[in-house]
Amino acid sequence: MEKIAVERSIWINASLEQAWGAVTEPEQLNRWYATDYHWDIPRLKTGRNVRFYNKHDDSDAQVARIEVVDPLREFTLRWKPHPQYPVVSLVTSFLLEAESAGTRVTIRESGYEAVADDERQQWLDATGGGYTMSMENLKAHLEEKPLPY
Repeated sequence: MEKIAVERSIWINASLEQAWGAVTEPEQLNRWYATDYHWDIPRLKTGRNVRFYNKHDDSDAQVARIEVVDPLREFTLRWKPHPQYPVVSLVTSFLLEAESAGTRVTIRESGYEAVADDERQQWLDATGGGYTMSMENLKAHLEEKPLPY
């Protein structure tokens, strides 16, 4: 079965090392990625759990398992978006590649084929819109400009 995914990519005037820190360090993720949320990454290691929660109400926390830690290249998480969708397992990857004296950062989230047909497009649109804003925030964060969102 073909993987249904959302993907957003942006070129950033920053080194691979700077971009890697921005996508793996909770203090930096908290600044640019869904800014009403916080990350808890106790240990950046494959098989470990990560927690992502609303900074105003952590009762709806998401727990993800780290699947890939390939320094300066890939950080991948697998998570269940909501208990009411037990068959849906999403995989979110932050992919980095040196490009033109900067870094291309791509966020790719797959697993949407398990979402019911009548709901899938809403999920894809919401995720795509959110990732577009997050990528613009990441660029601004790393280029030391005000965040647009």
